[in-house]
Amino acid sequence: KEVLMHDKRNLHSAGALQQDNFTFTTGASAVPPNIYRVFGGSLSDTDEIPPVILHCIQQLTLPCNIREEGLFRRNGNVTELKMIREQYNTGIPVDLSEYCPHTVAAVLKTYLRELSEPLLGFESYPTLSHWNDFPVEVRTSLCKKVLDNIPSVNYCCLRHIILFLNKVVSESAANKMTSQNLSIVMGPNLTWGRHTITTLSDVNNINMFCQFLIDNKRLLDRENNTR
Repeated sequence: KEVLMHDKRNLHSAGALQQDNFTFTTGASAVPPNIYRVFGGSLSDTDEIPPVILHCIQQLTLPCNIREEGLFRRNGNVTELKMIREQYNTGIPVDLSEYCPHTVAAVLKTYLRELSEPLLGFESYPTLSHWNDFPVEVRTSLCKKVLDNIPSVNYCCLRHIILFLNKVVSESAANKMTSQNLSIVMGPNLTWGRHTITTLSDVNNINMFCQFLIDNKRLLDRENNTR
């Protein structure tokens, strides 16, 4: 409670609006100069994979973590998640080895979910929210088209994440996380509509696209793309 009240005071003093799920939306002018705005920021502000993505994946790739049962499905510690989020957004070094893998996985999901624009972009939403409507034989070419239309930094981030998720699946005998299970918890964090209400059908379609990517990671291998 003390941590939450401390964050409330800091965020309200910065002109921020707090939501119940710990997602904060602020205007750029409302963020003090010492706030790095990692969470809730935009990938358009960089041309490299953000450190938070690299840090999380590096930590979760460790054998003791990647084999953790329910990785990405089980909830992390909410208090720790808020502390990590605040550290990144104020430029304080974060040692993710101090936290359990479920909390680190929650950090990655939260970062993706709080991007000002989704990793796969708003423009891809109409296609991905109807993924199952497309014939199987055209899905590979359609997927390549979606990937070609996202900015280079988004593509690099997506590639890094999907290749890692494929590794998680390779340890599914231990962690119980198949590509289908992973897509259910990761899909909604990759894309959402700009001004549309996401239906259960939309979510199911997006999850199926996410599973398609994980199962077909070759589409993101360097030798199979033109990036």
